[in-house]
Amino acid sequence: MKEIKIYKQVISKIDWILDIAKRKNWKIKLKPFIDNPATVAEIDSVEKQIGKAIPDDLRKLFLFSRHLEFSYQFDETLSEEFRQNFSGEIYWNLNSLAKQYANFQKWIKASLNPEYNDREAIEITEKLWHDKLPLMDVSNGDIIAIGNNPSEIVYFSHEGDIMHGKTLGDNLWNFLDFYSSIGFAGCEDWQLEPFFDYEKNIMVTEGCKVERYRKLLED
Repeated sequence: MKEIKIYKQVISKIDWILDIAKRKNWKIKLKPFIDNPATVAEIDSVEKQIGKAIPDDLRKLFLFSRHLEFSYQFDETLSEEFRQNFSGEIYWNLNSLAKQYANFQKWIKASLNPEYNDREAIEITEKLWHDKLPLMDVSNGDIIAIGNNPSEIVYFSHEGDIMHGKTLGDNLWNFLDFYSSIGFAGCEDWQLEPFFDYEKNIMVTEGCKVERYRKLLED
């Protein structure tokens, strides 16, 4: 089954990065935490609490682990191409989803305020936010969100920057497949941007660029 294969890949890539971090003396900001699977009743309870359907793919992920987190950081510059990549992280948490969603609603309200946002950014937010739930809160105030059927993964920039509204994966599993393969290469927009093709308007999830990045991590 694709879902369990990708979930196991996430776990294995955490171990892969831990080995690299130990060898290169990188800082582990959050040690790996992998919680037990959630129950269907627990997921249903949170869904009722937020008053919004949890996407089927996210429900499946919670059935593997209700809460997973890991992050690391390094000081070296990998290359000019990836000069803004200096860390990596992965996070999901059923227990915090209600709080994340409440914050997301406040974020949306602020992002639709024309006093602080340009028209283009507001139009992107208006178009995209309705069927979304937050997946990862980004430290710079942005949000990586998940859609509902399909479970597309979309970047929401609080400043309406160039990655605002960009699709990081056409569904949750394809995103996790790619994101884990590059060592969870930072969730800020500038760390994801090297992997985005603006001409084709898609993430570059395989090929020479991805291979170069993986090799830089390992070397």
